[in-house]
Amino acid sequence: MSILFGLLAISCFLYVFSLYYVSGNIDFGIIVITVMGIIFLLLAIFHQRFFSFIRKKKWLRNMLTVLIVLSVVMIVFLEILMYQAQEDPPPSSDAPILVLGAGLINGEPSPTLKRRLNKAYELYQQNPTTIVTSGGVDYNEQISEGEAMKRYLVSLGVEPTDVLVEDKSTSTHENFLFSKELLAPSELNPEIIVVTNDFHMFRAKMIGSRVGFTVYAAPSKTPKHILVQTHIREYFAIINSFLFQK
Repeated sequence: MSILFGLLAISCFLYVFSLYYVSGNIDFGIIVITVMGIIFLLLAIFHQRFFSFIRKKKWLRNMLTVLIVLSVVMIVFLEILMYQAQEDPPPSSDAPILVLGAGLINGEPSPTLKRRLNKAYELYQQNPTTIVTSGGVDYNEQISEGEAMKRYLVSLGVEPTDVLVEDKSTSTHENFLFSKELLAPSELNPEIIVVTNDFHMFRAKMIGSRVGFTVYAAPSKTPKHILVQTHIREYFAIINSFLFQK
């Protein structure tokens, strides 16, 4: 048993190290996986004492069982919601495209953000329309995500006049709120095509609907090496959005 827990701890730490090495960022998903690694490491060292204590405390054993079952059910439920939100028929109108920010690296779109922008460019090629690039200035950047995204799209071939930059937002809720002010502040439920990662689409559609958009999904694929990290982070983000309506 100690070997199993030890291998799980090493796997968590190696995964966290690889994520940090590639991106240089620490987010909530990385923190959760690090905590899981520490728990597995402690279990590898003290598992005999832990399970001996659990066997003596029926109430604690039952509580842990319920907690594990509820966690698994919640994860499966959220995964179903996240999967079902990824496909929509195209809108009937000439709807604008909203690209949600996903971070910069040295002033350039991150690999994840480039995937979103490439998806937006594919849609633009099929039907040229207005593209809104939404994202503010990060604490360690000199340029807003929105502006960096516009420059990338223009380098692909999008007409500069077809790109509107929203450069104040710092969250998904603000992405939609400020983009609504930019596009159609007084229009009731205007249609919009949202480009974001597949795992993020359910929450994006939920928040976009609250702000006053009719949202159509155009998801970009998430790199496989960050799937675990991003999905863990998204579980907590969805729950937070449900609780605080943001």
